[in-house]
Amino acid sequence: AKIVLLAPFEGRYREVGYNALYAARLAFADSGAQNIDLYPVDDGESPESAAQRAAAFNYEPTVKLIIVLGIDAADETVQEALAPLPTIIVGHWNSVPSFSHVVMLADPTIDERVSSFSSLTDAAEAEAPLVGDELLALQQLPLLREDLNGITVLSSAILPDAAFRARYGQGDPFAPQPGLLATLTYDATRLAIEVIQNETPLTEMHYDGINGSIAFENGYWMNAPLYEYIYRDGDLVPASPQ
Repeated sequence: AKIVLLAPFEGRYREVGYNALYAARLAFADSGAQNIDLYPVDDGESPESAAQRAAAFNYEPTVKLIIVLGIDAADETVQEALAPLPTIIVGHWNSVPSFSHVVMLADPTIDERVSSFSSLTDAAEAEAPLVGDELLALQQLPLLREDLNGITVLSSAILPDAAFRARYGQGDPFAPQPGLLATLTYDATRLAIEVIQNETPLTEMHYDGINGSIAFENGYWMNAPLYEYIYRDGDLVPASPQ
């Protein structure tokens, strides 16, 4: 069986894919899963390309579940192309779970509170005060925007602690620093593995992870936590203690 990680591994947003990849690898190592493989796939840097790649998974009978990150991969056209494969969107990515096979690890109230950006460049040039989702948590934002005052990031993910950071790269010198969605990607991967092992529908699963208890209702994480983050000295930090 395969779990596909559909995310950007090339271009401007490649940090999203690689950040998720190392978290997913750690989840696999911790699970000790047998006969389940992680299959990273680049989204092709556009919703159209991601949708073409997504449609192909339905012709691969070993693919059992999809984990999605990034603006393009989370697009509604991609969600439709993935049907009926169970799909977990990790984070918000200016999207909604549009179909019954899709669940999203995000609080639905984020929709009402964030500004909508089509790209990180748009976000970097927007006037403060600025409220956004995980797009504003990317590690390249401080390189694109000199003044980070007045930026608030909303997410259901908790930042990795020291113990998670120490295990994250597993000694790989090329491993990035774990970003905001690393722990949530870890939880999504452990959840996906349990779905396959237990032969339980994704929408009926309950999983207790680093980010708390995860179950789904109407496509969203039921009773999802919601955290606010701000930038301090160029680093993303909780706006209040977690």
